[in-house]
Amino acid sequence: MTMHDGKFHEAVETPPPQEVVDVNTFRGVMRKLAGSVTVITTEGQGSLYGFTATAVCSVCAEPPTILIVVNRSARTHPHIDKKGAFAVNILADHQVELANLFASKSSEQFAQVNHAVSPNGVPVIQGAAAFIECQIAEQYDVGTHTIFIGRVVDGGAAESMPLIYQDAGYARAATL
Repeated sequence: MTMHDGKFHEAVETPPPQEVVDVNTFRGVMRKLAGSVTVITTEGQGSLYGFTATAVCSVCAEPPTILIVVNRSARTHPHIDKKGAFAVNILADHQVELANLFASKSSEQFAQVNHAVSPNGVPVIQGAAAFIECQIAEQYDVGTHTIFIGRVVDGGAAESMPLIYQDAGYARAATL
């Protein structure tokens, strides 16, 4: 037994670590997980930053909260961290060129994109299927990435369908 917060608790034995799946198997499995294509955007030192991502997830509706996962080596990462705010722009199915632009190393991404800067100072891409603007509530480092938990402060959706990424390619959503 151990004492924590003034109470006694039963000791829980930690199971031994198991072997992990190899990277290529993991990547092959994850290619089967379709996801909406997003561009995560923020501002830093007077410049606008963004990158293409699919690692976005709803956390809960009350309070409205999402998470994004960002590689710490990404040039946008330190600006999200310092700004404490970001937008998730869910691209429309006709915005493949924007997905490719923000996946590139171009430093002039926003010069080619219709956007507006929100009152919180983060860029929102015009014509996207939807957007969610967040302030960082919490963050956690896991491996090479940071999980940013965002409290949703604004959002909106258009009538367009989202662009989908699955099996290393873009697709359109279909209704069954």
